Amino acid sequence: MEPDSGGRVNAAPADTGTADVRFEQVEKRFGEVLALRSLDLEVPRGSFFSLLGPSGCGKTTTLRLIAGFEQPSRGEVYIRGRRVTGVPAHKRNFGMVFQSLALFPHLSVAQNVAFGLKMRRVDAARIAPKVDAALDLVALGGFGRRYPNQLSGGQQQRVALARAIVFEPDVLLLDEPLSALDKLLREQMQVELRQLQRRLGTTTVFVTHDQEEALTMSDSIAVMSDGRIQQIGRPDDIYERPETEFVATFLGASNILPARVQRLEAGRAYVAFAGITAWVDRPARWRPRQGDDVKLALRPEKVRVDPEHGRIEGRVRQVVYRGAQTHLCLDAGGVAINAHLPNSNVLPFRLDPGATAWLDWNDDCMVPLP
Repeated sequence: MEPDSGGRVNAAPADTGTADVRFEQVEKRFGEVLALRSLDLEVPRGSFFSLLGPSGCGKTTTLRLIAGFEQPSRGEVYIRGRRVTGVPAHKRNFGMVFQSLALFPHLSVAQNVAFGLKMRRVDAARIAPKVDAALDLVALGGFGRRYPNQLSGGQQQRVALARAIVFEPDVLLLDEPLSALDKLLREQMQVELRQLQRRLGTTTVFVTHDQEEALTMSDSIAVMSDGRIQQIGRPDDIYERPETEFVATFLGASNILPARVQRLEAGRAYVAFAGITAWVDRPARWRPRQGDDVKLALRPEKVRVDPEHGRIEGRVRQVVYRGAQTHLCLDAGGVAINAHLPNSNVLPFRLDPGATAWLDWNDDCMVPLP
């Protein structure tokens, strides 16, 4: 494989399909530790794809396999339709932003951005225009002669991004690049990064443990746990229709309600819990039988609270003021139910520990967990 005049690596012709990254039954072992378990994954071309999960779930290992910093113990990795299993990192056309940013403190902003182009032996006459264009894209035009220690945290993030996109990579890899920023700057950079990705159309794989960040930025999310993908889908699909208890509780708060199936009808199951009966949709993957004990997920923001009317009476155990919301924990028929109430208006009643209130929700907000 030889670099072309633009610094790209030429290999077999790129596939014309829609997946820029594909894993086929990829397994990764570190000694006795199985970090990834028979992973199948497709990242659509031009998408912003997030790998979300707790520490040790395998998301960073997945990113390193795409980059070529690690090789699979079993299975195949493809980028743009090319099999890259066994191909080292320096022969793959990807850009990467690390959690630490990894800017060279002794190099100017322009020199940092130009570094990858020089390593790819791009013609010297073409480097300066490419660097200027990349800095303009991240709103740092005119900053080329400054050094990293002369920049704010957000500006350093933009330099790292410019360095990653300057050579037009096939895939942009982001390893928790916003985790060190304070909340306001992190939220600002989420918007800027997403807007930049949309303008460029570069396929982007983003690793994060921050659920809100993944929901905000992604076209698709893969929720990972214990080396496996628990669920892949659009942010709203995964949040509203979790397929496992892990997804329901990791991606935002969720009430997990123990229930028993009373009867089955076409497309619905009627279930009993806490002294009431409710119905839930029956997705194809869920095949309960009458009398089965099951679990249901109900998001706390779907629960309505009223002092006099509702489906089930509860006693307030805890009240937590969170600014935009008030979080309540109630005991309802021996079942703990959390409710998140918006603070958009003054509540017409007072809720203190020990008070009673009535709870209600729409049955179609409850999701069965296989």
